[in-house]
Amino acid sequence: MMKTSVVGLVVFAMFAGHALGSEDRRACKEELARLKESFDANYSSQNHHDYRRAKASRDNEEYRKCANQARKARERAEREADL
Repeated sequence: MMKTSVVGLVVFAMFAGHALGSEDRRACKEELARLKESFDANYSSQNHHDYRRAKASRDNEEYRKCANQARKARERAEREADL
């Protein structure tokens, strides 16, 4: 009884981790696309650097970090464009 509940818990944790990972991957992809659109309209070396850094996080499979970096860079670029 105890073994099956431990095995069930491990299997559940694996599926939950996979679901969260795919959500982070999707968010990373969307934020990178938005950042690219933003810097296509307003190119600067800082925007390019931020895009490459977020893309490197994606390549390292750090999807949550990628999404956060891309979102922050896009928001910064939009603020600078408004000034």
